[in-house]
Amino acid sequence: MIRSLLIAAVLAMTTAPAWADSPAIGQRRALLKEMGQASSPVGKMLRGEDAFDLAKVQAALKVIAANTAKLPEFFPEDSQTGDTKALPAIWQNKSDVVGRFGKLHQEANAAGSAIVDEASFRAQMPKVLGNCGNCHQNYRAK
Repeated sequence: MIRSLLIAAVLAMTTAPAWADSPAIGQRRALLKEMGQASSPVGKMLRGEDAFDLAKVQAALKVIAANTAKLPEFFPEDSQTGDTKALPAIWQNKSDVVGRFGKLHQEANAAGSAIVDEASFRAQMPKVLGNCGNCHQNYRAK
């Protein structure tokens, strides 16, 4: 009996982190990470570290548009705490956050149509990526 209780206690302590976080935290982290990975080569192009590649730009914009359409549902009330960099301000300003995702979604779609060469890329892409930075500044822990 005591052995069984000890085993149960050890299992509870070692598995708690796996079930303590809301599943939404992992799902939103995966979507945001995918956006960051897709945007990384684009940032290098903007900084002149890599040559312009329209296919990579279009692929990044598709990921951004697809993921921003999904992201608002992954900020439920039960996902405020846990292994997350999301600041409490998200839930205090939920309509602003949802609006930012909507704006980024629209701008990524618009840029996907507008960017056809390096000149249009340099004109359009900073607007899209600026949305990411503004949201991180207000709603993501450093």
